[in-house]
Amino acid sequence: MFDPTSLGAPGQYRVVLDEVRALCAALDPDALPAPSVGPVFDTLVVMRRLVDGAITRLAPRYERCGVWQARGAKSAADGIAASTGTSPADAQRRLHTGRKLRDQSRLDAALRAGEVSSEQAEVIAGAAGDPEAETKLIDAAKTLSHRELRDEAAREHARSDRDEEARRARQRRLRCVKRWTDADGMYNLLLRVLPEVGADIDAYLAPLVDAEFAAARKEDRRESVPAYVADVVADLLRGAGSSVSGASGGGVSGASGGRARAAAGAVRPERKVIALVDINALNRGIAEGAEVCEIAGVGPVSVAAVRAMFGDAAMAVVFRDGVDIRSVVHLGRQVTAAQRTALEARGPRCSIVGCGSTHRLEIDHTVGWAYTRTTHIDDLDWLCSTDHHHKTRHNLLAIGPPGHRVLVERDPTNPTRPRMPLVQVRPAPTDGCSAPRGAPGTKGTDLPGNQCTDPPGAPGSPTPG
Repeated sequence: MFDPTSLGAPGQYRVVLDEVRALCAALDPDALPAPSVGPVFDTLVVMRRLVDGAITRLAPRYERCGVWQARGAKSAADGIAASTGTSPADAQRRLHTGRKLRDQSRLDAALRAGEVSSEQAEVIAGAAGDPEAETKLIDAAKTLSHRELRDEAAREHARSDRDEEARRARQRRLRCVKRWTDADGMYNLLLRVLPEVGADIDAYLAPLVDAEFAAARKEDRRESVPAYVADVVADLLRGAGSSVSGASGGGVSGASGGRARAAAGAVRPERKVIALVDINALNRGIAEGAEVCEIAGVGPVSVAAVRAMFGDAAMAVVFRDGVDIRSVVHLGRQVTAAQRTALEARGPRCSIVGCGSTHRLEIDHTVGWAYTRTTHIDDLDWLCSTDHHHKTRHNLLAIGPPGHRVLVERDPTNPTRPRMPLVQVRPAPTDGCSAPRGAPGTKGTDLPGNQCTDPPGAPGSPTPG
């Protein structure tokens, strides 16, 4: 068995490797009893985290010892990529994370214990500017989705890096476009620009993607949202109407006529960029401490960037005083328009902890309008259609701060309050005989990996609930 006192002996690691190899080879998924699937799966996940974390921690030493040179690699990243079967870019990020661990002892301990994955460690290492932020992000990683963790890490990084001019200069240096062909023969395009520029691009694309979505639905053609976005961007870059291709070919098709005309015309499509700013930060010209200055759906930006966009008629600004939303500046004067803008400023994503879907969103009364007969901003939040349907069907209550809700059972004697002790509820896992979450014909299409679902603003979404 493995002897922890002989850490430098490769033979000790090979003993464990042989045991793990035999264990994995003997695993027959179909023969595993149903009650054992969850525990075995969770155990394997922790094993993967431990081994992957050890590789990340060892990577800088691998580089310093010149192992990659002895193996004929051009760089340490190339050597690690060849050994792990990943890309040099992934290997370089692993090296960067491993180096950061020297100054982040709490993250190093969490990685050693398998409490966080290497992917989560990469996000935390790049954002944690002090031990308090480091601990906060490690705790957040236990409940937040990877996307939510990235967003929270961006906020922590912005709080710790208050030299806005230096940060903006660094961001400008990082802007780039990369183009390559992948193993499927597909052309890839990566664009990195300033966050406020990205917000304007998203706002410009949104109505065009909605038009593409609506046209596809009329033809009973269902594809992922990224596929629609790819078609829109491809047509914009090539010039709408320059070519005609099939429905899924990435060019202008009959179903895309409305979108093609909008892209080809001189009229800029309606768009909306929402900024959430603390009043004190706006007056001072810089955000300090826990103050917020960010663009919904994009992340933290400088106060100067928000000020520069004030002249844009498509700009909506939500002013915050501490943690309270005080007022909404928007062309729309109706209360419902103001409430929607405030909700969008929180970030258009499902508020259920661990979901974070950004598509096919619906506005939900967290307590329930049938019980309160009122509509307040504090009682409103985004839910994806899957979680909204589940909450409504089972008459559940959403509790917790805005954007971080959990579903619980209601108190039978007072439905506006949770049952005590709290009973948290999540959509029940499928058993192979029922349709999985997001399967065709079910509500809320959440495809694995990219949450490819109906975009906000598509027919019937977001809708008041």
